[in-house]
Amino acid sequence: MTQFRAILDLLRFTLGILSSFAVLSAGFIVFVLEGSNPDFITFLFNNGVLEWPGLVFGLFATMLLTWGNQAINDFFDVETDIANQRLDRPLARGDLSRNFVKILTFLIYLTAVLIISGLVLIYKVTIALLIFTIIFVIIGVGYNFGVKQLGFIGNVWVSIGYVAPLFMGFFLLNPQKGMTITACLIILNTTLFMSVGREVAKDIQDVQGDKKQHLNSLAVKYGTKMASIVATICFAIAIVSSLVAGTFIYKNLVFWFFDAVFASILVLTSYTIFVEKSQGGKKARKYTRWSLWVALGAFFFGIFFLPS
Repeated sequence: MTQFRAILDLLRFTLGILSSFAVLSAGFIVFVLEGSNPDFITFLFNNGVLEWPGLVFGLFATMLLTWGNQAINDFFDVETDIANQRLDRPLARGDLSRNFVKILTFLIYLTAVLIISGLVLIYKVTIALLIFTIIFVIIGVGYNFGVKQLGFIGNVWVSIGYVAPLFMGFFLLNPQKGMTITACLIILNTTLFMSVGREVAKDIQDVQGDKKQHLNSLAVKYGTKMASIVATICFAIAIVSSLVAGTFIYKNLVFWFFDAVFASILVLTSYTIFVEKSQGGKKARKYTRWSLWVALGAFFFGIFFLPS
């Protein structure tokens, strides 16, 4: 049971669930904005891009890709995590071996690619989905082969991985209307800037270990105050972007409720990293994980209450 728990910690299990929900939500948002009946059951059973088996396997592949990226990141970050005393990381605390994680990561990526290949062959899904999957893997692997050394560019690179499931969901349903495409871009923009701010804030916690490993994060290169400012600017852009979505697209109280919670979490995160610095970076991980769920909830549940 201890090793099973360690594997769940390694994969960040809930992030995989979040990624699958993001794909499903993005597809449903396009489905409704393109003029279809805003009925989630109809979307799943009749008008979705895949039949039920394909849909289930597609969502599972998305989870696998997310889990693979988390595992490979821990594999390469083990020395930094040990230096930062990251006892929430199973490799750093010695619960799993690097060899086991290497094999597990390879099997996860391989399974995801095989599943997507099967969807392309059996359900005649566009081969672009397979190409997109391979790009997703490259994002995860490439970050650990030099991109993380590029500081802020590395933060943006990782954040693209957070946005990728949404993009996949939008792409699969091929939006045509101008308003739908605009909505997709606003949602992607909100998620991207929130994620970049999250990555910068997380680096504040890891600053001491990153210095020892000669990583050029903003917190290492310019100090935690500058990193806090950059993270706050990213959060502010994400909040403004979500306000644009609420004002011009969603226009309902359900969306505004979730959006108010989303904005409040990001404001709290900014305050925390300014006041508590390294300890604030630790809290920022938790707060911004909540904000990902809340933002997705705003975009998904708000779509049921669009004004007629």
